[in-house]
Amino acid sequence: MKKIALAAAALLAMLSGTASAADMAVKARPTPVAEVWSWAGFYIGVNAGGSWTDNRRDYTLGLPAGVAAPIFANCGSPAGVVPLVIPAGPNPFDLSASCNSDNSFIGGAQIGYNWQAGTWVVGLEADGAWQRMIERSFTRFANNGAGFPAPMGTIAGDTAYFKSDATGLGTFRGRIGYAGGRWLIYATGGAAVGSVKHTFTEVLSPGTICGAVGPGTFCRSASDDATKWGWTVGAGFEWMFARNWSVGAEYLYVDLGKTTLTLVPNGNIFFPSNSTASFDDRQHVGRVKLNYHFNAPVVAKF
Repeated sequence: MKKIALAAAALLAMLSGTASAADMAVKARPTPVAEVWSWAGFYIGVNAGGSWTDNRRDYTLGLPAGVAAPIFANCGSPAGVVPLVIPAGPNPFDLSASCNSDNSFIGGAQIGYNWQAGTWVVGLEADGAWQRMIERSFTRFANNGAGFPAPMGTIAGDTAYFKSDATGLGTFRGRIGYAGGRWLIYATGGAAVGSVKHTFTEVLSPGTICGAVGPGTFCRSASDDATKWGWTVGAGFEWMFARNWSVGAEYLYVDLGKTTLTLVPNGNIFFPSNSTASFDDRQHVGRVKLNYHFNAPVVAKF
């Protein structure tokens, strides 16, 4: 009987210890730690979108000394001037009877680095993109208001043609933003560089298609092909949709300054002095971006 009682007591003690161990195992289970989303570190990505212009074209007619030299900034034919028609035939200066502020696809890649302190994020980003934005306009002159035809008023219909061609854009910008976990909103600004071409052609006779340009002809032209530096500002947002990956949208305003081309006298009595044309090189850019982050941003601890 005594042996049975001792065995029962031992069994009871063993069961009690097992239950206590099970209780301890359950109590020792760690509390999950919330996910932490970090924007700090290097990232690379691609972008695509559109760009459009709001550029101004100014023409200054060189007149004899003592006569005012007005600036013409209209696009089209003024009142009293026959609308412009470009006849079929050779057109080496790509003259156009239409005016437009053109737009273009723009696409490229970016690389950057972010530093994060709490909810604040600062960073640097560089990007390069391809575009093909061609902008054409023309000004056809009536009397210039100074009592001196420009140069022959409505008789000759002197016409100035403008063409701009933007083929590439790059920026190097600082960014400052506010992060709310998976999402980031930011402002950005810095330097911009672009590849631009300009052509300015003046034609004396109405509807003339220029052939060779030289002394005594009724056409003259000037052009340039340059890499121009300027500035840019904008804003955007990003959202981390998966580990290491974010998608976002961005707007930039880009100003590459102004270019002035000069047409020199060519020996024709109707072109006795210089004429100049000013081109603004500004554009708006809207694009979407996809980035890969190297910092493994999602952290989950247990």
